[in-house]
Amino acid sequence: MERILVLGAYSGIGQAVLNILAKRNSKLFLVGRDQEKLRIVEEHLRVVGNSELFYFAMDLNEIESHKELLEKAIKQMNGLDTVFVCYGILPNQRELEQNPDKSIENYYTNALSTIHFVSLAANYFEAMHKGTIAVVTSVAGDRGRKSNYFYGSAKGCVDIFLEGLRHRLFGKNVKVVTIKPGVVDTPMTKDLDKKVFVSQPEEVAKDIVRALESNKDVVYTPWFWKYIMKVIRLMPSKIFYRLDF
Repeated sequence: MERILVLGAYSGIGQAVLNILAKRNSKLFLVGRDQEKLRIVEEHLRVVGNSELFYFAMDLNEIESHKELLEKAIKQMNGLDTVFVCYGILPNQRELEQNPDKSIENYYTNALSTIHFVSLAANYFEAMHKGTIAVVTSVAGDRGRKSNYFYGSAKGCVDIFLEGLRHRLFGKNVKVVTIKPGVVDTPMTKDLDKKVFVSQPEEVAKDIVRALESNKDVVYTPWFWKYIMKVIRLMPSKIFYRLDF
């Protein structure tokens, strides 16, 4: 039975992934800020099919508690096979432009806290000579755009970190997967002006579970974002800067 620690258990994407994992009877340790929301998710997953579930409420920005959390999950599940990270916030770009002091939470939540916890997990897996680390970032991290460069730069920071970690752990039997969704219809994106290429969490969750089982390093979901972002990355600046997005 696979033992999986999920950070961001009641996020839209997190819940969709957990619905799949519960049907496979994975042993799951759920983490999020809100105790009551975690309890609701846990009760739902027991109905779906999972019998071994644990949950722990904490603010993942409290990085001084990360080591305790990791040790607690390992103890309660008698080991750990996978860490799946799928939490974050979507800040208001215009607000951060006008008040840069408010950008600290964006970088702390979307980058620094993830990097800190994943570093601890990497050390554990490296010592065990096995394990999987999978982190949801975003296509927004592929290139800075005027509409979301605060959010995108935080996700881009995590992307580069994961690439370096993957390099470090190459040959150590530890898999590091970067998962890059496009716009997903979740509570986090409810205020966005959604027009095209909006995906459902269930669709993205299937791609994520397949990624956990594959040997791929970077996975775009849905698949077409790989080609959309390739065009955007290769686009000359003189053309790119004229686009209103």
